[in-house]
Amino acid sequence: MNGGSSSGDSNETKGARSAAPARRTAKQPSGAEPSISPLGRRERLVVAALKLFSERPFDDVSIDDIANEANVAHGLLSYHFGGKRGVYLAALQMVQSDLQVLTRPIRSDGGIAAQIKGMARRHFEYFRAHPQVLLGLLASAPSDTETRAIAESAQAAGAQAFLDLLGLSDDPPPMLQMALRGCMGFLDGITIRWLNQDELFEIERLVELCFDVTVASIANAVDQPNGAVLALTTASAVS
Repeated sequence: MNGGSSSGDSNETKGARSAAPARRTAKQPSGAEPSISPLGRRERLVVAALKLFSERPFDDVSIDDIANEANVAHGLLSYHFGGKRGVYLAALQMVQSDLQVLTRPIRSDGGIAAQIKGMARRHFEYFRAHPQVLLGLLASAPSDTETRAIAESAQAAGAQAFLDLLGLSDDPPPMLQMALRGCMGFLDGITIRWLNQDELFEIERLVELCFDVTVASIANAVDQPNGAVLALTTASAVS
């Protein structure tokens, strides 16, 4: 889970990409493709790559597949990204940007406990739509410096979102920072196992599991709880 705090959910999905195929642009009467700006072509390639890499492992997707999905000339992929790996990394960056939008705390979800559960719920829903992206990212992260950097950046953003939500971002206790990074690793770990087991459990069970682990970690890492931490632990005890 990652992102920053928000006062509402009206713009929650504006930056996020769906798993739907990139639309093919209608041809002009002459049969020629309409003019598309270089930025437009580049983004179409990334959206097409994200769709395909969400459905199939990296090795099962070809440059031709991506170019055909984006409906652009095949040479443009090499021009913009240098090859398949470049567009794959761009797709992973897009995933991180999407999650920063979708998994930020949203006040309209309710109190602090409900906001944390909402963050987790949207995380699982996103990767249910993009399973191979997470599997590929986590599988390659230990040995690949670039994908590891993306994964670590996502975990750091998630931990920062919690600090902001708890009102502890200005002077966070070191133990809490470490605990929250551990919670992000736990979230990734159970998500990949869930995807590998064909989504054996309902998302709500996973949400409750992540919530319980997060609350226990926060409670044990904060020696002098503020109002937000007390509200969270109280809500957890009541539920």
